[in-house]
Amino acid sequence: MNRMKLKEVVIKVLKEMNDEGKYQGYAKGSFKKMLVKIAQGKVKNTAPFTEDPHTGKSAPPGQGES
Repeated sequence: MNRMKLKEVVIKVLKEMNDEGKYQGYAKGSFKKMLVKIAQGKVKNTAPFTEDPHTGKSAPPGQGES
């Protein structure tokens, strides 16, 4: 293996490691956000559940008033 080939392999490996590190950082942040969101569920009436449910105005075809 000559010097140029070795340099190419090392650069390729370092680039792959860098790309994986960026994804790992993104995934770690996403996981933290998910845990925060789950923790909010223990508090009653948190968004988006602050409004009372209401019925819709549309009906399936053939079952509505004519």
